[in-house]
Amino acid sequence: MPGVGSMNEITRETILQAAREAYDKHKESKSKEPLGRNDFMQSTGISLHYIHKHFPGGWTEIRELVGIERHPLDYPELSDEDLLREFHSAARKLGRIPTWYELEAHSNASKKTVSSRFTGKQGTLRRYCEWLEENEPDSPLLEMLRTKSKHEIIPSPVSASVRMPSGSRASDGTEYGAPINFRGLQHAPINEQGVVYLFGMVSDELGFMVEAVQGAFPDCEAKRCIDEKRQRWQRVRIEFEYRSKHFSDHRHDPDGCDLIVCWEHNWPECPIEVLELRTVIDQLNG
Repeated sequence: MPGVGSMNEITRETILQAAREAYDKHKESKSKEPLGRNDFMQSTGISLHYIHKHFPGGWTEIRELVGIERHPLDYPELSDEDLLREFHSAARKLGRIPTWYELEAHSNASKKTVSSRFTGKQGTLRRYCEWLEENEPDSPLLEMLRTKSKHEIIPSPVSASVRMPSGSRASDGTEYGAPINFRGLQHAPINEQGVVYLFGMVSDELGFMVEAVQGAFPDCEAKRCIDEKRQRWQRVRIEFEYRSKHFSDHRHDPDGCDLIVCWEHNWPECPIEVLELRTVIDQLNG
């Protein structure tokens, strides 16, 4: 990869050097579009974890320092500070450390983004504890964090009135959605991964032919049958979200997507088409 040795050697300067080299190479290719964040990550192998570890402003900061024009699909990301404030917002509303599901329900941050940025559960706990020590050292949440097991980052809350039978094993913290018993799927999705799985179960009978599913935006490229009699198909770019409003919260570009597939549609002013799987399942079960 340009300008980068092993991952253990990645520093702020090596990332900038890699960006300069990637930018020069991109200009030589005479591409009509500027170098984008995903192009940079793919060509260098440098992940978002390292970008945000060394640059609080993320790719936007790197781009401005190197002098790279903004790619049409590159929008400002939530910074580490933004994510920690969102996490704190959910914790403060609940009066305790939220579960991953509660985090998504009570903030504008997703489990996928937070977990990826802070290297999983333990990393999130550590960073949030440091944030509280610096910003709200008198918060009762800080004491809660300090007394939590180091192996638990966002545990499922258990009521004080509940007592586990003697000799029983504690739950692993797995959470489930409402029972739906749909073709072997017993519970409703509670996150984006569940939406992807459920869409895969019904995509064919909804008239979609999936071409590719990827980690970058948009999540999925497919074709949709628009005229069954004449067998005419149309390309459709799909983004999966648990709630449709997360599309806006994640600052995705509507021009780069044709359809949001979600479990719950909670964004009435959404500028693009939305497929709410909750409604679809009701219709298919009917």
